[in-house]
Amino acid sequence: MNGSTDFPVLELTGTARNRGRVHGEVLRDRIHEMVERWEQDIGDDTGMNPDDFLSQLVGETRFLPAVKRWTPDLLEEVEGIAEGANVDFTAIFARQLSDEEPWFRLEKKLGLSWDSAAQCTAIGVSRQGERPALAAQNMDTPAYYNGFQVLLHIKYPESPLEAFMFTIAGKINLAGLNNAPVGVCCNTVLALNYAKDGLPEDFVVRGALAQPSLAEALAFMHRIRHASGQNYLIGGPERVISLECSANQIVEFVPYPGANRTYHTNHPLVNDDQTIHRERLAAMTDTQRERWGFYANSHARLDTLQRHLNDPDECITIDKIKTILSSHDGPVCHNSATKISLGCLIMELSPNPTLHLAAGPPCSTPFTTYRF
Repeated sequence: MNGSTDFPVLELTGTARNRGRVHGEVLRDRIHEMVERWEQDIGDDTGMNPDDFLSQLVGETRFLPAVKRWTPDLLEEVEGIAEGANVDFTAIFARQLSDEEPWFRLEKKLGLSWDSAAQCTAIGVSRQGERPALAAQNMDTPAYYNGFQVLLHIKYPESPLEAFMFTIAGKINLAGLNNAPVGVCCNTVLALNYAKDGLPEDFVVRGALAQPSLAEALAFMHRIRHASGQNYLIGGPERVISLECSANQIVEFVPYPGANRTYHTNHPLVNDDQTIHRERLAAMTDTQRERWGFYANSHARLDTLQRHLNDPDECITIDKIKTILSSHDGPVCHNSATKISLGCLIMELSPNPTLHLAAGPPCSTPFTTYRF
């Protein structure tokens, strides 16, 4: 483990099971505290016993069979984390369900007033002359995640492939970059239809980053069934694209004809697979609809991105992206009692891939550069 005590960089090698065990053993105390905070939040929010909730989350869905089908090595890695950390497998597996646990929680709550803290903002720029393609995002989470950030440096056995995964202790990833290079950012789009037999979002990102090219990563994205509504911003050496993925369809978002850049926040822009959301809205009271108001923030952040990125003649640089993602216009950058920009990733998708990472709100956290 390298890096500061506050932000560990953990190198993981060998088999998937071994990678997970090392992750669990080295970060055991952090994992235990993170799980305790998360379970406390579940209990406070739902009124349910957290163990009962997690058992239902895993038992009433078919996420496990989906992971076994499409990313079986990652199931081994999760089992290894549980073993190494000495935490029940159900809790550790459920901890990987970044986007699935929130909508499942919403189904279990008596009211429909869930307020998402997952308000990520992503930017992608295709190759500009000699400037490499760029993929970037603020990873916004509940504020209690802060202090548990970790960067995983994964080296795959019998392969030249390596990857950096920004995450929190006990989770296989939030977003990342491999040395192919392929970069993946992800934004929750809760209004899109979900599927209880789909591949959960954390496993989708890791599955894409296990591919040796952008073409193969895109093929993987189209091959699987998606568990949750999500926009995946995926890039390679030449281009970066946005895919709005739902249970029943995948649609590419292009900001304007011929655009060499893309961006996204947390509401659908092109995918109309939204029947669950529409039925839920129709059943809500006016007060509940008002409390479902995080989409207002998503629209405000999208407006900020459009103002900064819609001039086709402007070259988009790393410094420009840092400025946008550090902005409190929207706000794009969060740091409050309930939500935080847990990290900001800017990935250079060049022959020598580079990750610029601020492990906290980019408005106040210095960036560190990582290379393979």
